[in-house]
Amino acid sequence: MSGRGRPGRRRYTLVDDLTRDAAIEAVLQRMQAGDSFTAATRAAAAQLEVAETTVRGWVNRSGRRPRRTERDVAALEAELALARELNRALARKHGVVIEGLSLR
Repeated sequence: MSGRGRPGRRRYTLVDDLTRDAAIEAVLQRMQAGDSFTAATRAAAAQLEVAETTVRGWVNRSGRRPRRTERDVAALEAELALARELNRALARKHGVVIEGLSLR
């Protein structure tokens, strides 16, 4: 007996190389414009009616997914530390107690 028409069954869509490459490019462009990787892959997957994990795999296997370098992470951590210190200084100056913020 075939599984056609049964609810909950997966439906697989064959995608040609050109379409896959266009989807990868679309994800990369959306990320360049500020979308998260998840949002970009979700949008591409919805357009093609394929699983989001499929598009994620395509992008990851392409080797073109932008990655944060150790230098980027260090710069972001330094920026966060400075922002926390500025928040503490403002809280001390104005006598404000902010839950979860150490004033030390």
